[in-house]
Amino acid sequence: MKKIKPRTFENKQRWGLFFKILLSFAILFLVLGGVIYFFFQRSIYQNIDSGLNNQKRQIMTDKKAPQFRRTQPGRRPQREQAPPANTAQFRTMTVVYNKKSQVINSNEFLNGLTIFTKIPLEKSKVNKKETMTLYTGNTQTSNHYFRKLLVKVPKENANTMYAGRYVLLLENIDSELLAINSFRKSLMVTLASFWILAIAIAYYLSRQNMKPILRSWKRQQEFSSNAAHELRTPLTVIQNQMEFLLTKPRDQVMDHAVEVSTTLDEVKHMKVLSSQLLTLARSDSGMIQINKQEVDIEPWLNKVIQPFDEIADSQNKVLNTNLLAQGRVNFDADLVRQLLVILLDNALKYTPSGGSINVSAKVNKKNLVFEISDTGRGIDDPEKEKIFDRFYRTDKSRNSKTGGNGLGLSIAKWIVDEHHGKISVHDNYPTGTIFKVVLPE
Repeated sequence: MKKIKPRTFENKQRWGLFFKILLSFAILFLVLGGVIYFFFQRSIYQNIDSGLNNQKRQIMTDKKAPQFRRTQPGRRPQREQAPPANTAQFRTMTVVYNKKSQVINSNEFLNGLTIFTKIPLEKSKVNKKETMTLYTGNTQTSNHYFRKLLVKVPKENANTMYAGRYVLLLENIDSELLAINSFRKSLMVTLASFWILAIAIAYYLSRQNMKPILRSWKRQQEFSSNAAHELRTPLTVIQNQMEFLLTKPRDQVMDHAVEVSTTLDEVKHMKVLSSQLLTLARSDSGMIQINKQEVDIEPWLNKVIQPFDEIADSQNKVLNTNLLAQGRVNFDADLVRQLLVILLDNALKYTPSGGSINVSAKVNKKNLVFEISDTGRGIDDPEKEKIFDRFYRTDKSRNSKTGGNGLGLSIAKWIVDEHHGKISVHDNYPTGTIFKVVLPE
C-alpha cells in the first residue's frame, strides 16, 4: 500500500474543505440575493398595481355629476367629489376609447403627449396588468415605461365620459425601474464584497476545521502502526517457539515446558490486546452503548476488589480499602467494573514488593467518587497529559511480558467520558500516583 505523505494529505483535504465551504457560501449568497431582489421588485410592482386598482375602483364606482344647492348667505357651498382627472401628467394617464376603438379624450394629451392617442385598443387584455414601453424619441434614452390596466366600464356608470367604454389606465414607472436597477447594482456590489470576505472566511475555517481531522488521521495512523507492532511481537515469539518444537518431534511435552509456557503467555497477551483493540474500535464507531442501571454499590464493590486483595497478598503487597459508598447508584456495572480493573491492575504493576495500594469509594453530592493510589515511582508532570493516549507508556522499557500495551488507560478514559464523568491523575506524596474518578449518578 502506497503511503500518503502527511503534507500531501493535509493539502488535499484542506483545499477540498475550502472549496466546499466556498461553494456553500456562494449558494447561500446567491439564494439570499435572489430572495431579497425578488421581494423588493415584487413590493415595487405591488405598490404600482395598487395605485392602478384604486383608479379602477374610482372609475367603476363613480357617482353622479356634481350638483350644487342653495345655502344660507355667508356659507360656502358644498359640492360632491368631482370625477377623477389627470392631475399629474405623464405620471398617471387615462385613455378613453369609443366603440370604434378611437381615443375620445385626445384633447387632454397636449405638448408632445399625442403618443398616448396612438396606443391601440386590445380588448382581449381587459383587467390584465402589463408593462409597456413607449418610444417618445429617436434615441433609446427617450423610451418610457408604463404599467397599464384596461378596464371595461359598464353602461350604468354615472360618468358619461366612461360609461360603456374601454378605459386604459397608465402609470409611469420610470422612477421605480430606476430604483430597481440601482438596487440591483448595489446588491451585486454588496454580494461581491461579501463573496471576497467569504473567501477569506472559508480559507480560515478550512484550516481550523482540518486540525481535528488531521489529528484524528494522525492518531489513526499511529494506532494502526502501534497495533501492528504490538501484535507482531507475540506472533514472532509464538512462531519461534513452535518452529523450535517442530525440530524436536520425538521429545515429550514435559521436556519443553518452558517453551510451551512462553507460548501460552504470549497467547494470553494477544487475547487481552485483541479484546482491548476491539473495545476501542467499537467505541470509535459508536457501537457500544452504555446500559445504566441501579446497583447496590457496597456488595458490588467488594466483589470487584476481592480478587485483587488475593493478588496483592501473593505479590507481597498490601491492598487497603476505604469503601464508604452505600445505597443504590445508577451506572453501567460492566463498564465501571472494567474501569476499576484497569486502574487496580496498573496500581499493582507499578507498586514494588512491600508497597501498598489504597482504594476508596464514596458518594459526594450525587457523584460516585473513586480514588486508587499506589506507592510506585509516580508519573512525571509532562507525562500526565499523555498517559490516556493510546499505546503510550510512561515506562518505555515495558514489554509484552509485563502485560502492558498502553491501551488500558485509554479505555478507562473512554468509559469515564461515556458516563459524562471526569478522571484525573495526581502525585501521591512522598511517592506514587493517585487516580481519581468522579461519575455523576
